[in-house]
Amino acid sequence: METSSSAGPESGTLSQLMTAKDLAQILRIAKKTVHKLVREGKLGCVQVTPKERRFTFDQVQAYIDSQTVEVRIDRSKEKGLKFKSPKGGEKSIGVSKADLRKEMRQWV
Repeated sequence: METSSSAGPESGTLSQLMTAKDLAQILRIAKKTVHKLVREGKLGCVQVTPKERRFTFDQVQAYIDSQTVEVRIDRSKEKGLKFKSPKGGEKSIGVSKADLRKEMRQWV
């Protein structure tokens, strides 16, 4: 379907209609998925013939907008590390260096 430049302002819009294959490539999904989205009413289209559908930029943008979600990270529930560094020479097993030295001197 060709339109001449004297057809009016709609001629630019008609030349920008996308096929299901074009849209599938843009969205990086299968062509079948494009048709499924139309059947589910999630994606608008221009029904050219009973078997042919075309898509406008506005229809595609409306679908993208409807699928866009803001991801929020709830940092209020994050907890810091529970690890406490040993103080005063205490080891994680509860024995000080001085106690270990004393015990080692008894071995000799």
